[in-house]
Amino acid sequence: MLFQTPLPSEYTTLEASDIHARIAARKLQLGPALCILGHHYQSDDVIQYADFVGDSLKLSQQAASRSDARFIVFCGVHFMAESADILSQGRAAVILPHMMAGCGMADLAQDDAVALAIDELRQLAGGAKIVPITYVNSTAAIKAITARAGGACCTSSNVRSVCAWAFAPADQGAAADKILAVPDRHLGMNTAVAMGFALDQCVLYDPALYHGGLAEADVRRARFILWKGQCYVHQRFTTRQVQAVREAHPGIRVMVHPECPREVVALADASGSTEQIIRTVTAAPPGSAWAIGTESNLVNRLAKRLPDRFIRTLGDTAALCIQMARIDPVHLLWVLDHLAEGKIVNQIKVPAPVAADARRALERMIAITP
Repeated sequence: MLFQTPLPSEYTTLEASDIHARIAARKLQLGPALCILGHHYQSDDVIQYADFVGDSLKLSQQAASRSDARFIVFCGVHFMAESADILSQGRAAVILPHMMAGCGMADLAQDDAVALAIDELRQLAGGAKIVPITYVNSTAAIKAITARAGGACCTSSNVRSVCAWAFAPADQGAAADKILAVPDRHLGMNTAVAMGFALDQCVLYDPALYHGGLAEADVRRARFILWKGQCYVHQRFTTRQVQAVREAHPGIRVMVHPECPREVVALADASGSTEQIIRTVTAAPPGSAWAIGTESNLVNRLAKRLPDRFIRTLGDTAALCIQMARIDPVHLLWVLDHLAEGKIVNQIKVPAPVAADARRALERMIAITP
């Protein structure tokens, strides 16, 4: 388990204005050797220091493209920093300001369990080819297992294209008969339905049960085998919230992330990735009204940036990623102070053999046109 060193009292007693002034000074001191990345789900008090803001893959690609940067400080969560290290191939030290900023969804899929599942399912499939498609919200070790099993990674914006590649013939894709979707069951099911598959062609694999709780007949009829995992932020959105917001605001459009449960996506007006939500609402006409089912920091930032539109979170309470919230300005300052002194703390370094295989899974994904 990762552990974060407690901050010295000299940091915990700082005023916000002092933290701000010192971060600004450190950024100026470190210059182009430093690149700070901020995920959309970060709070504004962290995003204000980011050189680039985006989703996890976009930021990792930015990290890989910054040949002048010696230090990549990733204000996100652990799997994102791993992806940045994998794609940057050691050209820069990737640093996570808080080592315990993890991902609840990624933690629901362990590498040994995924490897066992692939073996079990292939035995139950009666010769049918099973290809894993792994969400980027996963560990480097699982990305590596995915590559070795002939699969690819995906994002919430290109998952449909990646699944189409998996089912395509060998000269164009992976020639899969079935997909094992890891680790988000909702993303897998929503993608299957969007591609025209029936709900009964999706089955749930529970790693806590023998053979995932599946019989041979279940596996043979399935086209999508869904890992039992989900994002606790998006899991909280409900059909009742969709109905309530429409009653309270007639004419409002509801857009949700595909990590939301199937019934919520089915009732919404649209679904899309973080970047797709931003593009859709930004392109909408002034005066339009939107209820958005995703992390609240992103929704609130959109509302501030587009004051001529009515924008609110789908539910009545905040939907916050508590893992992302572990990254705060004082931890950012702490790692920058160390860099200024020539010391690297909280470096995320994926072992070379794992990184090489995981990179193949990511590169397969990047090569697939959305």
